[in-house]
Amino acid sequence: MAKSAVRSLSVLCALLLGVAAFTLVGAASAIAKVGVTSATDGDPLGKPPTEAERVLRVGIDVQANELITTRADDRAHLMFLDGTALTIGPDASIVIDKFVYDPNTKTGDLAITATKGVFRLVGGRISKTNPITITTPSSTIGIRGGVGILNVNSRETISFFIFGFSMTIGANGRIETVTRPGSEVTTLFGSGPGRPRMITAGVMNGILGQLQGSGKGGSPGGGSGNADQSAQNSGFSNSNSGKGTNVSGTRSFDNFGSGPGPNNRNPNDTVVTALTQANETAPSLQPTTPKTENIIPIVNTMTSTITYKGTMSGIAFHNGNPSKATGIYTNVWNVGPRNGIASVQFNGAAFGGGTTPNTFAVGNSSVFVTPTPLPSTTGVPGRSLSLVGTTSPTSQVGGFVITGPRYGAVGTFQGTKQ
Repeated sequence: MAKSAVRSLSVLCALLLGVAAFTLVGAASAIAKVGVTSATDGDPLGKPPTEAERVLRVGIDVQANELITTRADDRAHLMFLDGTALTIGPDASIVIDKFVYDPNTKTGDLAITATKGVFRLVGGRISKTNPITITTPSSTIGIRGGVGILNVNSRETISFFIFGFSMTIGANGRIETVTRPGSEVTTLFGSGPGRPRMITAGVMNGILGQLQGSGKGGSPGGGSGNADQSAQNSGFSNSNSGKGTNVSGTRSFDNFGSGPGPNNRNPNDTVVTALTQANETAPSLQPTTPKTENIIPIVNTMTSTITYKGTMSGIAFHNGNPSKATGIYTNVWNVGPRNGIASVQFNGAAFGGGTTPNTFAVGNSSVFVTPTPLPSTTGVPGRSLSLVGTTSPTSQVGGFVITGPRYGAVGTFQGTKQ
């Protein structure tokens, strides 16, 4: 073969390999799963970039570049792969612009565009080293290692710094940095961010009220008063996009449902990582019948319990006075049915306990929730607590919200295996 022909063939092969690599990365990015729907109220909608719009039910995967919208009676709670939790209030619209996460280094990037609505973000592992970025019509907000709430419309953005390391607000060439918990900053469209001021209890109670469930349920017909439980009872917690799941435990490659596309992958994965996906899923091809000597360890694992203990921290609003508050978190987790008995003490009130499970895993994911708010058992009556977190063999982490008469609190919790 002539040298010119060999060179042409080499160039053609290189081009074909480049196209194949681009196609593989592009396909992985288009359907990359970045998180899971862990709780819903009403019928929030999700529109992936290359798929039809669908109702987000508990256990449905959330993809990169997905548009998520809610109507007047809708709410949704999303849990990302790094443990970041995002609660979306009614009449809201967001797009998940970017999600990159390396579970080995626990670093990455998360960027969201919020057009309108009320949102609560509890930062996960990404926010420990890199601010989570939220872009609105009037400002760009960075939340580092903490909890923030945003109230967004076309005219202004009100940013609430609840707890954590810092929150930055940039607009019209100026940046305002907030480090004092319980502060708020208002940014008008076309102007720079205003000066920080302390949040009043009335304002915070109004915002938290928009994030609470409407009681219309998350299934056709509504009326259940509990969106999470309705979704679980409807079978959505065991089925994602019409495809059933049959995994009783959490595997590294199947953390967020059983829908199509690469599991637990980032939209910016390289070709090498995408190809390695096949090796990670290889165990599923092994015989399903366990050897005799493995039966007893499997039974022991599925019937064991793990006790997680740790701390809670956040900010409470009582009679108009914001203040830092701490608490104690305990959860006795049953590995087999994947539920637990949570006992919480925070700001003078106790919640949960007893002998009946009150926290439950969501579908086939590592996310767990309290399907119904836990009423206070001792201390201050009339308060109720909701938890959303992730569980692993060594730890549980997440966020919480407490509501009550002339009272509200929000923050984070963490517990380690005892």
